[in-house]
Amino acid sequence: MQLLVFATLVAAAAAAPQGYNANQFVRSGLPEIRILSQRFDQDPNTGNYEYSYEQDNGQAVAETGQVYPGPVPETGSLTQQGNYQFVGDDGNTYQAGGRELPAGHLVVEDAKKIP
Repeated sequence: MQLLVFATLVAAAAAAPQGYNANQFVRSGLPEIRILSQRFDQDPNTGNYEYSYEQDNGQAVAETGQVYPGPVPETGSLTQQGNYQFVGDDGNTYQAGGRELPAGHLVVEDAKKIP
């Protein structure tokens, strides 16, 4: 039995990747983007929430969600609305938004340049 366990460990060690570098997939040559702020608040009684973050590259997201309970547990619906801000290739900042209604309909606003 000990020989079988030993042989299994030797086989596993031999099959392990050689020269593994944990950062090999992290370094992409792209600049590092830092998170300036991040927030998530949820009401434990209703399930309603607010979520947002902002990055140093001009990207920002804000979203709110409102829960509408159904007649039995684990049923109901959720409405969400929010916006997304980004810097375009032309250097201008744009913002787009939208909302999702309980029936699953999605209303999306076109991205508009922010002065």
